[in-house]
Amino acid sequence: MRKSLTEREQNAIRDKLIESCRVCWERYGYKKTGVAEVTAMSGISTGAFYGFFASKEMLFVETANAFTKKLYDIMTVSKPQVATRNDFATGLTQCVNELFDNKWIFSLREDAETILRKLPADYMEQDFQRDVIDIAAVVALYELTPKVPSDELTAVFHTLLMSIYLTDIIGAAHKQALYMLIDSVIPNLFEQEEL
Repeated sequence: MRKSLTEREQNAIRDKLIESCRVCWERYGYKKTGVAEVTAMSGISTGAFYGFFASKEMLFVETANAFTKKLYDIMTVSKPQVATRNDFATGLTQCVNELFDNKWIFSLREDAETILRKLPADYMEQDFQRDVIDIAAVVALYELTPKVPSDELTAVFHTLLMSIYLTDIIGAAHKQALYMLIDSVIPNLFEQEEL
C-alpha cells in the first residue's frame, strides 16, 4: 500500500513540476515539451502527474501564473515605506525588465490559442478574476486610489504586459516604449497623492 503524501510533500512536487515545466518551456517551447519530459525532470511518474494537473495545458498555465506571482512579488518588494504612484510605475518597469529577462514567456504568443482551447471553458474568466483581486491587493499595498474600476485597471495592466508577446514585431524600442506607456498611463489610473 502506498503512503499518502502530506500537503507539504504535495506542494513540493507541484512546485517541482512547475519549475521543470518552466525549464522545458524555455529549452524546447510548448509544442516540444511533453508530460514525459516534465515528469522525468521532476522525478515522478507520468501517471502521478495527473494527480497534480489535469493536462499539460493546465501545467503550462500554472507555470505562467507562477511567473505572474513573481511579478506581484517584485511590486511588493520594490515598494518604499511611503509609496507614490511614481513608485508604482517604477515597480511596473521592474516587472517589464523581468519579462524581458525571461524570454520563454514570449512564446505564449504562438501557443496561446492552442493552450486556451484545451482549458476548461470558464478557466480564463476565473483567472482574470484572480488577477483583479491580486492587482487590487498590490494597489492597496501602495495605498493608491484608483480612478477606474478594478476590472479596467486589470485590463490596462494585462494590455501593457501582454504586449511583451509582440516584441519581435515591434522591435528593439519595445522596452523603452513600455516604459513610456507606463509613465503616461499611471496618472490616468490613480489619484494624485496628497502632500
